[in-house]
Amino acid sequence: MKTVNEVSKLTGVSIRTLQYYDKIGLLKPAEYTESGYRLYDDAALERLQQILLFRELEFTRTKATSR
Repeated sequence: MKTVNEVSKLTGVSIRTLQYYDKIGLLKPAEYTESGYRLYDDAALERLQQILLFRELEFTRTKATSR
């Protein structure tokens, strides 16, 4: 499991963007700590990789989420 800070450093995606993706339901963390910190597993990191690819290809949110 990786924290939002670790994911941000690993991927170059800002913490604020990761929080926004969680808020809109695009990328949910695997779990939250008792303190409310987001924790991401490998599946979430794969999902983020797909999101970044779609963003690069300029897909809309609707296209990215309809699987």
